[in-house]
Amino acid sequence: MARPTVISDRPILRDYVRDGETAVIVPPEDPAALAAAIERVLAEPGTLGPAARSRVEQELTTRHLAERLAPIFREAAR
Repeated sequence: MARPTVISDRPILRDYVRDGETAVIVPPEDPAALAAAIERVLAEPGTLGPAARSRVEQELTTRHLAERLAPIFREAAR
């Protein structure tokens, strides 16, 4: 959707976003950091969203996932 995103820092999400490039990552349970991140995103509305969409299209499609999983499945089938 090419929308800027603010997320709580969780290890599983680190594979999908890059702090300050494709999203703003804030510490969990930190309302002040969340507020500051939201203000930042609102002040710079056109930067993070398009970068995030571009990364998804280039690296995170189902085709890319299948290409990474295929060798694992082939090895498991042997």
